Amino acid sequence: MRWWFKARKGYTLLPLGLALFTLALFAVQDTTVLLPSVTGSPRVALSLFVPVPLFALLMAVLESRLPSAEASGVRSLIWFDNALVISVMAAAALCSVAVAALQGTAAATTGARNALFLTGLMLIGRAWAGQAAVMVPVGWLVTVVVIGFRGNIPRPWTVIALPADDVFAAVACATVFAVGLVAQIPSSRKTA
Repeated sequence: MRWWFKARKGYTLLPLGLALFTLALFAVQDTTVLLPSVTGSPRVALSLFVPVPLFALLMAVLESRLPSAEASGVRSLIWFDNALVISVMAAAALCSVAVAALQGTAAATTGARNALFLTGLMLIGRAWAGQAAVMVPVGWLVTVVVIGFRGNIPRPWTVIALPADDVFAAVACATVFAVGLVAQIPSSRKTA
């Protein structure tokens, strides 16, 4: 297990990703910015973009492997990959809750929820696009900014722009993340 984690560059990339996630979440707090959009000029929370370094570095860890050695090995590493993704998201949730407690606001908890959703999208895309799937959640972010608001009110399908206490957003994030974990099973065995 230790060699698997070392081959994946987990000792360096994952702490860096979690540190960037936590610092960015702490820095942006409740900051909103005016961004161009097709449907007006919504004020978009900067916290939507906080998970980007985390899922990008997670993809780098998942793709830092020896595919032929892993495919021919006796022990399947698929479950290690899924355990790694779940552990990183659990750590992101803990970091998010800690930042929310320090700031005294629940808005920081949306960082973990959004990280779950965007990571799930990335894992679903990884099944057919490989490492290029890191752009799937970035595309989702751009789509949300461009057409995801009616005035300053986010549309329900955006998921990540919904308030921290939205039940639909929480269920959608958990569902997309679970589907992403299932989609990762066959993609982890590919050699090319």
